[in-house]
Amino acid sequence: MTRPTHALILAAAFAASVGIASAQTAPDTTSTTTMPVKAPTYPMPPKPDFSSMRFLLGTWNCVTHSERRGSEATRSTLKYSLAPDGYFMKYTTTSPKVSYAATGFTATDWVTYDSRAKRWIDMTVGSQGGYGYSTSTGWENGRMLWGADSFLPDGDVTSSTGTLFTKVSDTKITSASAFTSAAGLLNRVTGTCTKA
Repeated sequence: MTRPTHALILAAAFAASVGIASAQTAPDTTSTTTMPVKAPTYPMPPKPDFSSMRFLLGTWNCVTHSERRGSEATRSTLKYSLAPDGYFMKYTTTSPKVSYAATGFTATDWVTYDSRAKRWIDMTVGSQGGYGYSTSTGWENGRMLWGADSFLPDGDVTSSTGTLFTKVSDTKITSASAFTSAAGLLNRVTGTCTKA
């Protein structure tokens, strides 16, 4: 006896739910249909003004001295070019092996100007997993200071200053930086680059 009653209850519940579902999905003829809002279009961002950097384009030969390496110099070749899209300046650095390093070193830097942050950005990827980035507000009175933004203590080097570049001429640049060792000694590093 309970079985037919149970079946009737289920049938009634099913009929009620179908009716509700039909009522919920019935088309609404009173509303008006609108097109979706068109997505905004964005203009191309302005390209950096590389006029203050153009003298760098080409090949440079650099010699660097660190106080704690005595008279031994690190030599490197830098090749600057402008990326085809005009948004980056690219330069590659190649340094041969020296007595205190097991291998030579190569790196590629991408330099651009962030107009919103109002600063130059230099992003580096190098051999042996090397990477880094630094920023600068630009040239002022022939000098450009790049901060040590991505520096982390490594080995016996506990801190590092930024690198100050001085434009002597369109074919000569000098650099100066320093780092502190775990022994608390300040070691100065100087360099000279001349255009080939």
